[in-house]
Amino acid sequence: MRWGSPEGALAERFMRAESSAVHRAGTVVVVGQPNVGKSTLFNRLLRTKLSIVSAKPQTTRYRILGVLTGEGYQAVFIDTPGAMRRTADELDRRMQGEVQSAVEEADVTVLLVEPRPPGQTERFLVGAMAAHGPPSLLAINKIDSVRKPALLPLIETYSGLHPFAEIVPISALTGDGVDLLLKEIFASLPEGEPLFPPDQLTDRTERFLAGELVREKVFDLYGDEVPYSTAVEVQEFREPNDAGEKTYIEATIYVERASQKAILIGKGGQALKQVGEAARREIEEMVGGPVYLQLWVKARPRWRKDQAFLKELEG
Repeated sequence: MRWGSPEGALAERFMRAESSAVHRAGTVVVVGQPNVGKSTLFNRLLRTKLSIVSAKPQTTRYRILGVLTGEGYQAVFIDTPGAMRRTADELDRRMQGEVQSAVEEADVTVLLVEPRPPGQTERFLVGAMAAHGPPSLLAINKIDSVRKPALLPLIETYSGLHPFAEIVPISALTGDGVDLLLKEIFASLPEGEPLFPPDQLTDRTERFLAGELVREKVFDLYGDEVPYSTAVEVQEFREPNDAGEKTYIEATIYVERASQKAILIGKGGQALKQVGEAARREIEEMVGGPVYLQLWVKARPRWRKDQAFLKELEG
């Protein structure tokens, strides 16, 4: 799951030139609408996969922290759930609380948008950024989907909406423009000492990340209805004691209705087997060794409204 990093060369050179004078460190929060590409950008910036990615909106439910450390800088990136103006249940409310608190804690905020005029959600996020006051950048994503002349009026519109420190057109998927965005992020970081040890990548455990990878495969392999009604809880994560042993993981996928349980398992358990095989391959890459993954499916009505259960899932 390690990403190549040629797009970071320009930013690395910039920071090496700066490092002799100052050290910069701070938190960088990426916000935007659901399905705008925040998790893809987050992974691209960190040059590794920490946040799960799906074409379906609202894949990210929890705030994910990733640390990028280099000579003269440390950027602590925070991926957030997609911002929504309206919430339907306790899960939605908790997700939007994550967005709000992340913006309030940020040293630098990156608003990620699609190449179209700002809507109510973008204006709401701009207002939140303006109220908090730290440096803010605008990244216009998916530029490979539009002709470049179409970006000019869009840049003008956003420039009139908020005094962004910089507006950078990018493609999080291909990496186009991400090196320039990194340069602007590094330049906006405040002077300060590192917030985490230099070898730390995230504050999340492998146990938590394994559960997220299982949930990602549910999003990938099923239709529109089932993924949003699923949650994953890892009951056991046992690391091997001896060489040659497998990491043992036991996890339960919760759904809201018995009919969804049947869909998730599939005829003869084949659908669930697909989920397990796809998740196991990525978990093995993450832990660097063989994994035995045991999955169960249980119906838990109204789990999205259960505050205590939702708190347990956050890890």
